[in-house]
Amino acid sequence: MAVRVFLQSGRLLPGPPQPGDLPAERVFIHASDVPEVWVETESEAVPPTGRVVSFALSRPLDIGFERIVGTVERKLNKSSR
Repeated sequence: MAVRVFLQSGRLLPGPPQPGDLPAERVFIHASDVPEVWVETESEAVPPTGRVVSFALSRPLDIGFERIVGTVERKLNKSSR
């Protein structure tokens, strides 16, 4: 089951995956008055709210970043419909 992880202080970083990075299947950036960054992952190892987490894109893409790092703000389990 996919988990959507909303991040506080989310940062997009270049560079290869690091040990401990969780796989990021999807990355969303909502550039509004209150910007939001969230990642969807199939990993069950997402830490609890308030903990730092790092993700690496599940496949290489030429978009200027490969890693996403931030503090877990909240998590939303995505149930299949």
